[in-house]
Amino acid sequence: MGVTIAFAMECFQKKIITEKDTDGIDLSWGNVDALFKLIELIAHNQGFGKILGQGCQKAAELFGHDSDRFALHVKGLEISTVDPRAYMGWALGYAVSSREPII
Repeated sequence: MGVTIAFAMECFQKKIITEKDTDGIDLSWGNVDALFKLIELIAHNQGFGKILGQGCQKAAELFGHDSDRFALHVKGLEISTVDPRAYMGWALGYAVSSREPII
């Protein structure tokens, strides 16, 4: 959830998406109210949450404008908060996993 919302905020900051795209939600960095609203929309699969609920890879495909450059995922699954460079087993799991998201 965090990676996908951060991706949406990055897209907003770079003007790839606007409040028109986000159903009027201001995704400026630090807008805590927007975070809670997005979590609710994603959980209920409503409005802009329908897009983000598919993950940052699918959202990047929809947004375009090279937004895939900062969509942090491996095989369509958002990365965790663990840096795989510090945990070789985790990195290996990312590299050889055959799992892709089921949407």
